[in-house]
This record gives sequence, C-alpha cells and structure tokens, in this order.
Amino acid sequence: MTQINKWLRKLELFVGCLLVGLCLGCASPEDRVERPILGDEDPREVEVQKAFSIAQSAIDKTGLGIDLSELGDLGNLETILASPEELENIPEPAIQDAIAAMYLVLDASGAETPIMTNVAITTSPFQVGSNSILSKTDQILMHVNLAHFYLSDALRKLQTEKGDLFEIDFIEGQYDFHLSESAKKQFDNLEPEEYLLQFSIKQRQVIIDAVTLLTSARIRVIEQPGTKDVYGKLIQNQATLIDRRISRQDALYHLDQGLKMAKQLAPDLATSIQNLNENVADIFTNKLLDEVSKWGFSIGNRDEVEARIRQLVSQ
Repeated sequence: MTQINKWLRKLELFVGCLLVGLCLGCASPEDRVERPILGDEDPREVEVQKAFSIAQSAIDKTGLGIDLSELGDLGNLETILASPEELENIPEPAIQDAIAAMYLVLDASGAETPIMTNVAITTSPFQVGSNSILSKTDQILMHVNLAHFYLSDALRKLQTEKGDLFEIDFIEGQYDFHLSESAKKQFDNLEPEEYLLQFSIKQRQVIIDAVTLLTSARIRVIEQPGTKDVYGKLIQNQATLIDRRISRQDALYHLDQGLKMAKQLAPDLATSIQNLNENVADIFTNKLLDEVSKWGFSIGNRDEVEARIRQLVSQ
C-alpha cells in the first residue's frame, strides 16, 4: 500500500470513528454516561452532523488525520506523521480549511475554542467543557488532530520555501529543522548581524508564520533602515500573516488540552500523547526557537513560550 493510500485509510477510520462517536460515543461506557442525553431532533446534534460533513470533506483533501486506534500508538510516530515532502504536495489552503472545519465541529458541539490573544500560562485548574455533546474521547481526538494539523501547516510552509538555505529532516518519527550543509559553511564566514540578510522575504515570512502556528510567539523581523538582504530587498518590519479567525490557537494549546483530558480519562493514552508532546514541543519547537533567535528574528515573549513548553512536557 502506498504512503498516500495509508493516509487515506487512516482518514476513513478517523472520520468514521468520529461519526460513530456522535451517535454511540467512541469512548468507554462510563464516559458515554456523562454525555448529555439529547433527542434526535436536538438542534445541536443537527449542527454537529453538518459540521462533521464539512470537516470530513476538508480533511479528505489533505490526506492527513489521526484515528483513535493510533492515539494508543503515538510512540511509533513515523507511521503516523507525514514527511516534509508529503506535506509540500498538499495544496496551500487545504490544511487551513481542515483546521477551520474542525473548529466548526467543536463550536457546534458546545466546546468553542477562544482566539489566542496572549501566551500567558493560566493558573486556574483545567475544566473539561461540560456543555459539549462530544464524548471526552472525541474531544481528545479533535485536539490531537488540531495539534497535528498546526504542526503540518508549519512544516509545509517551511518546506515550500526552504530553498538551499535550510532543511527539515524526518527520521524515526522526529522532525529536525536546521541549516543546509552549504548554508552552514556560508554562515561560518559571516558575522551574526549578517545572518538575517541571507533569508529572502518569503523565507523570513514562513519562519515567522511557522513559529506562530506552533507557539503563538510574538516573533517578528525588526526593520533595519537602509540595509538590504542578499536579494537586494530592504529589511523591513515583518510580523505574522496567520489569520487568527481560522488558526485560533497553536499546536502547544491543543497538545495541552488533549493531554489534560487524557489524564482524566485514560492514563495510558496520556502517556502516548506525552510522547508526541516531547517530540513536537520540547525537541523540534525548542530547537526551532533557538535557531531563529540566533539568525536575528526577534521573539518578544520567548520566556513565556519556553515556560509553556516546560509546563506541557512536565505534566
């Protein structure tokens, strides 16, 4: 079976389980008892069914998606996550459309997701949304998939504009972001203040947007009046272009939500999700932040972002 066919099969299982979960609950009997008992004509059920139909179509166009059976096997990430090359072939708006569609499902179910306004760590205890008509297991599935899609969107952006400057490896389920060998040699002969000048406008933008999708860090390029990059373009102010009406949160947020729900519902599942957290947040994202900081990108809230990562991986 080809890799893309494997992804499509995973998609079928993912959507199928979600649809069954609406009617029967893809969760333990104890969890299903806690769901609101709604009549077939309840308007929320109708809206959720409509939202799932939209989400199914959107997810289908990406070939991505993690199903419930895979949640218990997140230690084998290379069989679940897509390679950078596969992500590069996904049409530009497809992942964003899928993210928007999954939020429609959460909204319709009563578990609306707020738009990120800052990354301050909340001190109040986490509360599972009691108003949602989705089972807790379905909510975990949605959060893990949203984190997966945020990560995939960030990687797709980086992979598309990497050129000969940087690379993204995918070895044994772990993504690694770094300069290419030729760029490393080039940077060895440069002063630190010259690093940023080696990136094109598009490369600077995808780095900013990727970091935003992963962490909501306040990353930007600060204008350097009169200074041009190696392509002859002035170094001007650049900030994220991510549409927060679509990408309301970030990968860290949904990893955190999925883990906290899993710890309440199934400790073994929480352990598996924690493995994904360590790979995505502690290893890949932290290294990305280290690299872009060295290259001259400004991160105004680096301490807060690092605190979020530490909190996530220490749960």
